[in-house]
Amino acid sequence: MTLKNLIEEAHSIIPKISCNKFSNNLENYLVIDVREGTEIAETGSIPNAINIPRGLIEMKLSPSNEDKSLNADTYIVVYCGGGSRASLAGKTLKDLGFKNVYNLEGGYRGWRNFSD
Repeated sequence: MTLKNLIEEAHSIIPKISCNKFSNNLENYLVIDVREGTEIAETGSIPNAINIPRGLIEMKLSPSNEDKSLNADTYIVVYCGGGSRASLAGKTLKDLGFKNVYNLEGGYRGWRNFSD
């Protein structure tokens, strides 16, 4: 399987949420920025987002971890620069047992254009 196939599969599994719908319910989601810290330092991030780079999702989040505020029903929005890494991270979260995972349509670039 190629990277392109993996991304297409993840896009088909993880639903997108529009910036408009997301902005109206921002406080109802755990918001995860899956970009690397250097990208965030250069461009900024969505307020109250937590940074968990794509490669650390499995280690940092799990419905069975000791954080009782996090469970399989937690509503999660993931984003990256444009959407591909976020879909891959979202698929990983689904594989870990999270049921309500969404990819922010357009990623951070889409959010910045929406909120400007």
